[in-house]
Amino acid sequence: MDIKAILLDFDGTTLQRDQVFISVRNMYAIRKALDKGIYIVPSTGRAENMQPPQIEAEKRIRYYITSGGARVVDHSTGEIIHEEILTPEDSARMCRVFEGRNIYTEIAAGGRIYLEKAVADHLERYPVPSHHVWFIEAGRQIVIDEPSRYFSENGIGIEKVNMYGIPAGLQQQIYDEVEHSGVAHITDPVGENMQFFPQGLDRTRGIRKLLDKLGISMEQVMSIGDSVLDAEAVRASGIGVVVGNAPQWLKDEADFVTAPFDEDGVAIAIEKFILNEG
Repeated sequence: MDIKAILLDFDGTTLQRDQVFISVRNMYAIRKALDKGIYIVPSTGRAENMQPPQIEAEKRIRYYITSGGARVVDHSTGEIIHEEILTPEDSARMCRVFEGRNIYTEIAAGGRIYLEKAVADHLERYPVPSHHVWFIEAGRQIVIDEPSRYFSENGIGIEKVNMYGIPAGLQQQIYDEVEHSGVAHITDPVGENMQFFPQGLDRTRGIRKLLDKLGISMEQVMSIGDSVLDAEAVRASGIGVVVGNAPQWLKDEADFVTAPFDEDGVAIAIEKFILNEG
């Protein structure tokens, strides 16, 4: 099969246990695929400026499918190829779900991460994910006083929202507020950590927009993932690959099950199907 692009999930798929760096073997395989003229396309729930440092440093990787497909960009030029985001008005409305409730919340918009100032001023009190510390220490976040007012007044639409350490007494209430909003959808069960995306978001729409631009068909794509967010791409691609730590239902739908994320599963798949070494 003439594979011309690899769609690559990161968390639970390509990254090591630290969820920051890519193993030497995985990165070597990625670079060898690039040498062969294969497009490597991050296809992830992360915002544009939260991509792994090794990916950002590899300038041959220019197209990013981010925030679960809400935003597809040419990272080298800033061109927006596809967007499915909340309107500024709906963004303001959804910010009021967590605003002022002392919840560590990362708001993705325009490829950047925004934090509520009341929270950002006292990060030591909040459960900042360990694999996000590098991002915070690098000062990449934008701190804003009142998110609802900021997005409304500046005409900015939200791509996705991640909430961490939600108090037990607020978890069901927040879940219900998002799910009943009619504009956003939570992808997780009720719990202390939840994320939401625009209602009806379909990652494959953004993928197909990018592939049209590149003159590539889905049959010429290998997708590698581990979760429900990767499922549609795995099903639609010429070669759908899932790592060994993926749930069994997703393994059953894949063309190939590789090793788990922490055993260089991505490298094994690339070696087998792209580099012809397995």
